[in-house]
Amino acid sequence: MRRIDRDSSADERVIEECIRDSQVIRLALADGDSPYIVPLCFGYEKKDDKRFFYIHKNRHGHLAELIGMNGMCTFELEGSSRLFLDHEKGTCNMDYASIIGHGKIAIVEDEAERERCLVLLMDHYGRGDFDFDRRAMKAILVYKIEVAELTCKATRGWKEAHGCL
Repeated sequence: MRRIDRDSSADERVIEECIRDSQVIRLALADGDSPYIVPLCFGYEKKDDKRFFYIHKNRHGHLAELIGMNGMCTFELEGSSRLFLDHEKGTCNMDYASIIGHGKIAIVEDEAERERCLVLLMDHYGRGDFDFDRRAMKAILVYKIEVAELTCKATRGWKEAHGCL
């Protein structure tokens, strides 16, 4: 990481706040010689010092094929950002927080666990009380990403704005 002053990889408060503040997880997978990246809604939990993200997707499609070929993924999240201008210096910059990591991705098979993961997903968006249509749930797959490693960067301005200083 080039900007060591922004490294927040060891700051649990910043990491957790960045995850709460993020609306989208970008999932990257190997697609032959090319990367494949897709933005998704997500759920999250931390259990026994391990982090897990949960996503859902249609049972058929390119993403499901790629996950079936290789159970490893890279992901990215970004918290809210704010452009700020320094008119005296003639410069601009961005206050932000972001996370990049990698881990194993696998289908959640157990029906009760799938439902719990979807509740976590809806919880992330403030709608954990949503009543799922059971027929619609049969059409989707739920995936669990077990985080192996992540890094987090955050500017001082972002940390101040999110109560992390």
